[in-house]
Amino acid sequence: MIKEVPSRIKNKNHDFSVLDDVLETLRFRGSIFFRSELASPWGLTLDNLKRPRFHISLKGDFVVGVENGKKAVAINEMDIVMLPHGDMHWIADKQESERISSSVAGNACELGNPRFQQGTITNKVICGLVHFDDEMFHPILDSLPSVLHFSNIHDNDPIWMSVKQLEAETSKIIGNRNLIVDRLTEVLFLQLMHKFLEETDGLSGFLAGLRDQRVHKVLKLIHQQPQSPWTLETLGAQAGMSKATLVRQFKIALGMPPMTYISQWRMIKAYNLLKYSNRSVEFIAESVGFSSARTLNKAFQREFGFTPKDLRKKLNDDSV
Repeated sequence: MIKEVPSRIKNKNHDFSVLDDVLETLRFRGSIFFRSELASPWGLTLDNLKRPRFHISLKGDFVVGVENGKKAVAINEMDIVMLPHGDMHWIADKQESERISSSVAGNACELGNPRFQQGTITNKVICGLVHFDDEMFHPILDSLPSVLHFSNIHDNDPIWMSVKQLEAETSKIIGNRNLIVDRLTEVLFLQLMHKFLEETDGLSGFLAGLRDQRVHKVLKLIHQQPQSPWTLETLGAQAGMSKATLVRQFKIALGMPPMTYISQWRMIKAYNLLKYSNRSVEFIAESVGFSSARTLNKAFQREFGFTPKDLRKKLNDDSV
């Protein structure tokens, strides 16, 4: 499934963004793994990585093909293509061009001997990768199509301004890793996710829930107050729905009952705090809605197969 996203952006002021809360909690972090000027013919293959990847056309047009027999997607200059599930794919100036591994091409660039330099430069591309902690699975990942195509982006679009900053910073460094570049990549990913949510028809799953006014209100309550002792009665009362309507609408959008989502989200928040903060297990249990550290310990072991203490011990051992 390929979704092409138009260029208009709607300005909406939200005091709290459920989408941002999810993306931050799942620890989405960006990096650039390839950038080069290329002379035709050229082509790169990319293995399945199970991480979102994107390609930006700074100059020239190219094509992208997913390795499942689908027709190649034409990418124009100033387009961005994202593969949210990190599927195996290829990019090339033309579909018939010979292709080499992206890792081989990236290593050649870092060694100062970039490939595809013979002849007139026809393309300039930047390729990025988005990392996340896959222990914290969330239904947002399943609600994204296999390919996102962002086209007709204007020069003064905030997204393209981020791209230009990214291009300027990558031109200063040797290699691809740089803290400023990584942060700009994260900003770009957030912008693209918001653009897709705001401007795409036919959303599914969690993203469809964010578009549904009533379901979004419930999600906002859950995310702002995970520690609250939520029940179907209290959620329904605050969202203005009966229990039956709440369960029905939530299951239509997210494929699960509200209380199941609450349990999953509390577990994700607990994992995040245990791994990325020094807070006590008692504090974390209270802050995400567990009645006690003992209750959190039991639920955590059922979910992950190890206790909070085991997780922190492993992190400490790995850091030595």
